[in-house]
Amino acid sequence: MFTKKQNPLHATKRYGQVDAPSVSEETLEKYNDFYNRMTEGIENPRVLVLGATPELRDIVLSHGDKLTTVDRNSQALHIKSKLMHYINNENETILNEDWLKMNFKKNSFDVIIGDGVFTALDKTLHKSLNDKLHDIIKDTGYLLLREGAVTHARPRYAPSVHIHEYRTGQYSLFDLFFGLRLYNINFKSIDDNTRKSYLGKFHEKIDEYYQQGMLSARERNELIALAEELQHTLLHKEDLEEVLRTFFFPKQIVHDIGSGHLSPWYFFLLQPNDKIEMPENVPSERVDYVKDFLASRNDSEQAED
Repeated sequence: MFTKKQNPLHATKRYGQVDAPSVSEETLEKYNDFYNRMTEGIENPRVLVLGATPELRDIVLSHGDKLTTVDRNSQALHIKSKLMHYINNENETILNEDWLKMNFKKNSFDVIIGDGVFTALDKTLHKSLNDKLHDIIKDTGYLLLREGAVTHARPRYAPSVHIHEYRTGQYSLFDLFFGLRLYNINFKSIDDNTRKSYLGKFHEKIDEYYQQGMLSARERNELIALAEELQHTLLHKEDLEEVLRTFFFPKQIVHDIGSGHLSPWYFFLLQPNDKIEMPENVPSERVDYVKDFLASRNDSEQAED
């Protein structure tokens, strides 16, 4: 699943793909650290992963915990499951269904994890999903989400800054596209009501940067290809927090520097309102687990060669 690290932010083959914004080594280390803290002291935790993201599923299964994975896209489930280290694991139950139609009993899960969950849905569906998650999580459970969200007062970095970050290896192609898109936040490709972005139209701006000599032909073509396959709900961080606070208390909100220091991606660690406090400074059971895992995979691959 992993390849030899070429750059601090390029640890896996999936890094920077449209459906895989969460797989830089730093981001996975943060996920693993949060997971250790959320499951501290829980015997046989039950975990739900929203979406087919193989890296998140592997983190849960590496701890030997019971996992339920839910994604409505059967093709994505099939393809991404093949990328897992713990493929066909007896501790994983895979369900091909819509998140809004999940039919679990109340208080089913100790931990719920997702990457880009709310950004994948129209704004009109956010409250319904929030209701559903609150219904199926235990009173003492934890919800961990990583979402792309901008603040109302977010500074706008010039296109040249984002392009420089990409060319020096601090951005993936996904991050470059997202950065250029946020600079042009008023570009007419967004529905004011749902906040859904139809980014295929953004090729006009990409062409403009190419004609100005800011982008190479290769960069232009790759960004346009990305725009054609990507739809995204542009969230305001304050608005998302308001929705989540309906049923969840934010224990910690952390900027994900693993996606670049200019990136608008954040971790949201939450618990149902008025429930137990999360222990402070709980050490990870396996420090630097992801780095060690990468190293062991690289060693085994080299031995096979």
